[in-house]
Amino acid sequence: MFAFSVLTGYGVSGPRSGLRIRNARVSMCVATPESLELSSERLAKLPWEKSIAGDDVEMLFMPFIELQNKVMFDTQKNLKDLPFESELSFQSSSKKKAKIESWNFQSDTFRKIRLTYIDAGIPAQVFNSVWYPDPKYDLPLLGVDFLSFGKKKILCVLDFQPLKQEKYYLEKYCEILDPVKSKYPSLAGQMTARFYDENQFFSKQLAFGRFDNPQPVMEELFPAFEEYLNTYVKMFKDAPVTEDPKEIAANLELQKEYDIYSAERDPAVGLFSTYFGGDWAVKFTHDFLFELSETPDPAEGNL
Repeated sequence: MFAFSVLTGYGVSGPRSGLRIRNARVSMCVATPESLELSSERLAKLPWEKSIAGDDVEMLFMPFIELQNKVMFDTQKNLKDLPFESELSFQSSSKKKAKIESWNFQSDTFRKIRLTYIDAGIPAQVFNSVWYPDPKYDLPLLGVDFLSFGKKKILCVLDFQPLKQEKYYLEKYCEILDPVKSKYPSLAGQMTARFYDENQFFSKQLAFGRFDNPQPVMEELFPAFEEYLNTYVKMFKDAPVTEDPKEIAANLELQKEYDIYSAERDPAVGLFSTYFGGDWAVKFTHDFLFELSETPDPAEGNL
């Protein structure tokens, strides 16, 4: 989920000092080791103190990325770097002042936890993250999209994104959010179906908010995000684990379907192209954001 579709109709303390992250093994990767990026080496730069556009621009969602990193470091056993290509970890634009940086991790519980922050000054501030469970679990993904455009258009999407829509699955893994969501009526909005079908990879507990000023971000969205995040990681403590290769393969296939679905429908590539170029935008979308998807063939006219 990278919900730039909202533009056209939908929507703390840092990591513990001194904590070492072991490097993950990399296999079947085209990039050379020298071109792979380790996210832990860049964590010291967080939080960003000022925007690329100047000191007077608030880094609206930086507290959220700090909180997520803290929860991630405090709760994830054997947290490791998940190396990825350096050119996808950071890009900046001089024509239209903007920068984008991403981080990538894995743990015993999650095969991939990715984070991305876009700073384009007042025109755009974005925090996006997806937590992909290890396929030994059949649990939902955690999807986070917080976007601010010009201070008066702030959209927030937060969900346990289900891999299945069967009633038993939704009751087991998503209805746990009902008492949390009920605390935040400002996050009870609905997204349109222009780009995404809410019956695929979304739950009824989706938190969706639309604000015309920044005030609710820390007053309402931040505590909701903290509760969703803590509820999500706690859910894995007693979650069933399968050792059946067929079940593991089936769970991974569902995550692949999520990536394919999201990569095909997410209009974010247009925004990436505007700031960072079309080729990079396609590569970032298919090789980092939704890496289980397939890069479209230019000869087929899908770019």
